[in-house]
Amino acid sequence: MPFSSFKEGPSHLGAPMDQENETALMMGYQEERYHHHRHSGGTQTRVDILMRPERDPISGEPSGEDPEGSGNDKLPRKEKVSGLFFFVTSWILFLQGISGMSGLAVSYFYKNTLMAEPATLTLVESFTSLPWTIKPIYGFLSDGWPIMGFRRRPYLIIGGVMGFASWVLMATVVNDIWFGATMMFLSSMGLAVSNVIAEGMIVEKSRGESQEFASHLQAVVHGAQAVGGIIAAYFGGVVLGYLSDRHVFLLVSFLPLTLIVVAMISPERRFAGDLTAVRQDMGAKLRELWETFQQPMIFKPAMFVFLLNATPATGSTWFYFYTNVLHFSSTLLGTINVVGAVFSLGGVVLFGKYLSSMPYRPILIWSTIVSTLFGLSQLILVFGLNKTMGIPDAFFCLGESAILSVLGWINTMPILVLAARLCPEGMEATMYALIMSIVNLGGVVGAQLGAGITWGLGITEDNLDNFWILVLICNISTVLPLLLIGWIPEDDKDYGAEVDKIKKRQQFEPFSGEGIASGRE
Repeated sequence: MPFSSFKEGPSHLGAPMDQENETALMMGYQEERYHHHRHSGGTQTRVDILMRPERDPISGEPSGEDPEGSGNDKLPRKEKVSGLFFFVTSWILFLQGISGMSGLAVSYFYKNTLMAEPATLTLVESFTSLPWTIKPIYGFLSDGWPIMGFRRRPYLIIGGVMGFASWVLMATVVNDIWFGATMMFLSSMGLAVSNVIAEGMIVEKSRGESQEFASHLQAVVHGAQAVGGIIAAYFGGVVLGYLSDRHVFLLVSFLPLTLIVVAMISPERRFAGDLTAVRQDMGAKLRELWETFQQPMIFKPAMFVFLLNATPATGSTWFYFYTNVLHFSSTLLGTINVVGAVFSLGGVVLFGKYLSSMPYRPILIWSTIVSTLFGLSQLILVFGLNKTMGIPDAFFCLGESAILSVLGWINTMPILVLAARLCPEGMEATMYALIMSIVNLGGVVGAQLGAGITWGLGITEDNLDNFWILVLICNISTVLPLLLIGWIPEDDKDYGAEVDKIKKRQQFEPFSGEGIASGRE
């Protein structure tokens, strides 16, 4: 899709417009990463919507149970959501946002130290995104395979150790492109696992509560991720003025270690249930989930959104253009990131205030077309025509980042809302996890297609002559999925009820499934 594709987790590749921004919380949505500026060369975040929080995520039935097992099924709200809970979940998501501070350092490291070409760096970027496409698996693992009787703490510790070890190795011994990619893959997986745990805790606390309370809970917790993302966008460029790439990796490596402390203080009781029964129930739910997903009214819209994300992306080639042709400094690139992150909020607010009640089809059609037209304006920068108009490169890029960030979110928000509405009552969290994993996979496919085109055009660090062709192809291709716009429901008001009819034909039994509920994008 134009200028936006879902990727999850912080970008460690730091394309020039990386934006770690969690702004959809303004509307009661959960932002979980990531929103990818496909043709402006950067990554942002992706919104995660918590559907029907007053119901059990699997059974769909109201649940006021005490998730900590204290026997008090109706804890007062002030006890049910303690300061410790807010700290633990907020810190995990803050960590997810601020970890993007390594983004620009990774790009410079691959370009200057490992001598990676643009196509290679884009491939590495898509490879390190893969852990965010299988988040439901982490949820099932934490549910069905507790470690020493705990479902959360050990997995948080594992995630923290993975992140720490990966970045220490990046800072000290990595001198190979794919060895480095493997380390970032493991770091990304560590963040994804910890994110699953945090989301599971949020889902638990939302049970038996009103939509208003759940939305407030989400907004407060995910606000930490927004703060972390904006800090990362700015300091990701600033620190490179004082530290080397490897020193930045070493600095970032200490952030995941805080997950160990968080795990130790995380409120959790030992699991004392029947694991055999739980695992058997999980298998039944997986089969039922797949059968439901194959229903045309769910499958077709999900595939349409996948195709929107699977169009070719310019990826990291913009980084080479900014640094080799325009000679932008790391500080300027960080400033561009911040502008994009802040203006992303404008797109979310604009959608919420003026467009949220409109049908999906016209919003998707016009936002895609308008975004594509504005994306083609990037050719002005590529050919240097902005200078003939008296507009410096830096000002053009700052303005472009602001405009494309707003348009990107307007284009993205209806897809996120649609993805949530595709989830039948009673299996909202698991279905949403499956749909968004497929959407994320589309982003990976798009990045790989872009890398293939980059290689085919002969674009290298020293030869960007055909870069304009890549920009043109990636922008024009974004309108092609509109040929299948008929797969998107026309009457949105009644669509949710039609989807819920699917669930009513299923025989769902209540299942705890905190981890499954957390395996959401």
